[in-house]
Amino acid sequence: MNTDLPGMVFYPAVSIIIGFLLVGSIGLYYDESTKTRGLFFFVFLVPLVISYTLLQNVLYLDFFFYGLVIGGIVCGYYFFNHHHEIFADYVKIALTIFIALMLFVILYNFALLIFMNGFIGGYSHDRFEFISYILNIVIIAGLYILVVRKIRGLNVSKVFVFGPSRSGKTYFMLGMYKQFVGFFEGHLKEVIFCGDRKEEKFFSSDYYLGQIEKNEPLRSNVTDMVGIYTLMGKKSGLESIELTLVDYAGEWVHDLTSKIDPVYYSDITAKLGKSLGIDQATLSENIGFIKFVKSIKENHQDIIPDIIEDVVLSFIFKRLTSSGKIILLIDGDKVAKDDGPSRDELTRLFGYYAKIMDYCGDEKQYAFVVTKTDKIKPLDTVSENSPQAEEVESDIFNYLRTITTFQAIENKAGSTPVFFFAVSVNPMSSHDQQNVITQIFPWRFGEVARFEF
Repeated sequence: MNTDLPGMVFYPAVSIIIGFLLVGSIGLYYDESTKTRGLFFFVFLVPLVISYTLLQNVLYLDFFFYGLVIGGIVCGYYFFNHHHEIFADYVKIALTIFIALMLFVILYNFALLIFMNGFIGGYSHDRFEFISYILNIVIIAGLYILVVRKIRGLNVSKVFVFGPSRSGKTYFMLGMYKQFVGFFEGHLKEVIFCGDRKEEKFFSSDYYLGQIEKNEPLRSNVTDMVGIYTLMGKKSGLESIELTLVDYAGEWVHDLTSKIDPVYYSDITAKLGKSLGIDQATLSENIGFIKFVKSIKENHQDIIPDIIEDVVLSFIFKRLTSSGKIILLIDGDKVAKDDGPSRDELTRLFGYYAKIMDYCGDEKQYAFVVTKTDKIKPLDTVSENSPQAEEVESDIFNYLRTITTFQAIENKAGSTPVFFFAVSVNPMSSHDQQNVITQIFPWRFGEVARFEF
């Protein structure tokens, strides 16, 4: 081992970091949101370890082992608690430090070689070592370009549900509510806006559930109603998880899907900030939290009618961009009808969804969920975990593939994790019945929950 300054100080530090990052690359690989970066990372690190161990003899194996142990502990802790975004941030910080240290060590030794022998003389003196320094500089540059700048940890414990009007958002929320209460020690937080505050109670989750217990149909959304519902729970009794859904009337937030746009978001947060007396940066940082939206409702009652559309659009966009997983709903009624107007609506919807996926990035995980599957095919004899259920799901997927914009999304799935599910809140209803659902028996919601958490 070298006994100069880099050998005494930097090589041990680099050895620890390399051990940590080797485990980190494996951790990045085993999550869909950073899988590609993890693979690149591992491919770059392995030859670096070989170079420093066999060729240059500057890797301190005991410190390297300590790095492996530290990396294993950190990786295990954050994966067990399902906070991959925090683990990815630690890997990114360690990688940045690693690159800085490596550049110093490489340039220090390379400069020393050239200082003692000259550039041509250094190459002639030890050609193998000279080339090794050049290769290491290339590797470090590649790590920075292909990995450091691209690592983006996502909070996959946060899921956002988005869907157009009449896509079954209310029933989907209630179906997931049952999953949360039954399997994730769940509870719900909500904030509801109505032009008439006395009507807000009719759109609360407990009122909905009460109607269902009485075998009564759910009340239709009024034209000026918006409800934000966040399901909170714990996975394995330890890890906090949440799912957020915004429900709104068909007439509310006109042409909502076309307004989910980064430029539009910047404009409305600037306008909203002025209305609320909050600077745009602070507003943008907090608008995605239901607690903050609730405070807006409580403290600005006099201007709520004027700002509610901007509040809802800002909240939706922030949730879309900050959540690690996004569920995009598809109205099963449109699939069941299979007529010209319905296919036209689905074609435009998938076009909007493709744009949303572009805005939000290809390192998130997306799921397309068809609601009201009982309207498409009879499910009363189909067990939710049976091969027949998978066949129903596959048939619906194959039908949607005949729509060009959906097929384009499928093609995008090569670089973006995309999943597909079909669900029903009442599989006992025959597919040709038109009666309103008055009981909830979630069908294949467990499959969606497995994707989510």
